[in-house]
Amino acid sequence: MLLVYVSIGILVVSICLMIVSFINFKKKTQPTFSFFQSVGERIQEENHAIQEQMEQMKNKQEAIKNDIDWKKSVFTFTLTELKKLPNTFKSSSKQKLNEYERGM
Repeated sequence: MLLVYVSIGILVVSICLMIVSFINFKKKTQPTFSFFQSVGERIQEENHAIQEQMEQMKNKQEAIKNDIDWKKSVFTFTLTELKKLPNTFKSSSKQKLNEYERGM
């Protein structure tokens, strides 16, 4: 019977030692875990900032593309109208002009 009590006592002491060693381990590793957590948060913030910059660049790129398309359409319209201009002069020269005598 004495052997059972000694075994229970050794079990209790070993559980207490295990709890104490776990607490010491947790105290020693807490700064490392908090460092890794802060590094992870920093990386996430930088990633978020990069995503925002990419979104701004996409918006600027879209605005530039729209501006170039608008200027291209204006230039194309102007060229088309300039190409029509000689035809306007040709058609007006083909009109029959009434000639009047110069006499007084």
